[in-house]
Amino acid sequence: MSDTPLFTVFTATFNRASVLHRVYEGLQSQTLQDFEWLIVDDGSTDDTAEKVSAWAKVAPFEIRYVRQQHAGKHVAYNRALQEAQGSLFTVLDSDDGLLPLALEKMKWHWNSIPEADRHGYWAVAGLACDENGKDIGERFPASPFDANFRDVYYVHHIYGEKFFVSPTDILRRYPFPAIQGTQFIPEAVVWFEIAKSYKHRSVNETCRIYYSDQSEAEPTLSSRTNMATTAPGRLYYYVWLLNNDLEYFFRSPGPFLKAALMLPTALFYSRQSWRRTLGALRRPAARLLVLSTLPLSVPFYFWYRSIESRTEKSSTWSVATLLSAITRHSSVAARKNGND
Repeated sequence: MSDTPLFTVFTATFNRASVLHRVYEGLQSQTLQDFEWLIVDDGSTDDTAEKVSAWAKVAPFEIRYVRQQHAGKHVAYNRALQEAQGSLFTVLDSDDGLLPLALEKMKWHWNSIPEADRHGYWAVAGLACDENGKDIGERFPASPFDANFRDVYYVHHIYGEKFFVSPTDILRRYPFPAIQGTQFIPEAVVWFEIAKSYKHRSVNETCRIYYSDQSEAEPTLSSRTNMATTAPGRLYYYVWLLNNDLEYFFRSPGPFLKAALMLPTALFYSRQSWRRTLGALRRPAARLLVLSTLPLSVPFYFWYRSIESRTEKSSTWSVATLLSAITRHSSVAARKNGND
């Protein structure tokens, strides 16, 4: 094994000491041990540091621990890309597990791409399962399956948790944008941007364990369900999506309807002006979509505020359920129409 690891396995964590052992145990089980575990602690106040220190003394692989002030997963991700020593980079959330052959499989599939063609790929992707071994999300239509992320999402309607491994040097060219006042930026803004220039290879092989038994009351890294702390990041994403990917509307209307409906709410929470936000929408069709859905957006905003004022838990469930239903219904309808 060389001094430089093949993989950097990155985990961002915030007060998740009680479940972080799942990542550690999954890494211990790997048949391929050519990796470093890079942990970026997003300002935890629990005993995360002590647990990581104890593991670092006995682990058969290198563990590096970096601490930052609480700023959100996107900031931790950018920091990790600066710190990473591996030539390949993958993300494991702080309560994820990993099946024993995961890294070995991803290495094999990455190397299976002809070297002359590899410069056109940004990742290999596998499947995820829950703690009972049941697949989470759609399987790919073939294995291997080569496509860009936009086509995978909008055309083939493949959703759900996956496991990505990417060349570190490519990801460094696509960091999360630096947006003040937010703890969350949707990850898709990075993946869709990369998809303009690269495709990725997907395989129907399960690698990652996504545990579904954590209470919503557990602390989360990015507080993504709290609109007050995530609105600027969401607003950036909605504007970006409507500016860049609207040509996919008739194949997959759900994400764009959601963006148009939620943009005014994110705008109000961000305290941005309507004129500036509409001016940021470069496409007339994007402005028309936002304005045409405004009669639904305004009462939705006040409804959101009334629900939110009761309890954070009830607002999280209600809003997430509604938007998930909108996206799923629209995508299923688009898929059905495409097959007619």
